[in-house]
Amino acid sequence: MRVFTTLIAIVALIISSLASASAADINKVQITDILTGQGYNVQDHGPNRVVVTVSGYKIIVALDGSDGDVTYITWLQGVTGDDLGYKFLNEFNNEVKFGRAYIDNDGDVTIQMDRNSAGGVSAENIESDFDVFLLLISKFLSDLESENIA
Repeated sequence: MRVFTTLIAIVALIISSLASASAADINKVQITDILTGQGYNVQDHGPNRVVVTVSGYKIIVALDGSDGDVTYITWLQGVTGDDLGYKFLNEFNNEVKFGRAYIDNDGDVTIQMDRNSAGGVSAENIESDFDVFLLLISKFLSDLESENIA
């Protein structure tokens, strides 16, 4: 029993050291620096938000909540809820598990992706998450085109 308890303590110590080594607090200035460093046009958009313009789309990157979760959100210009059916949205959302598309209260098509940052967020997370979000937008637009909606 003592060996088992010691083994659990060692595993817990390893996990906690790995988590703290990879965790990093991130703030709006760092997000701006990271995305600007990747060549994106980043502008201030309030206390916890920046807006990034990519291919005519305005993407808001926001730090939300007490944990500083990171949210990526955009609205698709020229596409409204009237253009889509819920079947299309449901199929898209079932295919992608890392984001979601929905129709907001104004009838606009919205794409959103969130990162839970309870364990911390690194610069590499921001870089890769932003790339994934751009792929999510691209997939959505490709799916629209293949359905002859766009």
